[in-house]
Amino acid sequence: MSHRFRIGESVVPTVYVRELDAVYEVVRLMPEDVTGVPQYRLKNVATGIEIVSREAEMKPYHPGQTPSARA
Repeated sequence: MSHRFRIGESVVPTVYVRELDAVYEVVRLMPEDVTGVPQYRLKNVATGIEIVSREAEMKPYHPGQTPSARA
């Protein structure tokens, strides 16, 4: 499976993270997890905090969108 998101793209995690209204930037494409789902290293654009997220647990961010509107 190939990665859907690219380095530099803005995304919003769809699972619980500490910063509920946070927008993240993809900073690194990581290997797939054991189930074959691509993973990403993400950086919070406001705080600089980095997390790892599975592709299935994030969605693209569009300017003007409310980040906490998760679905």
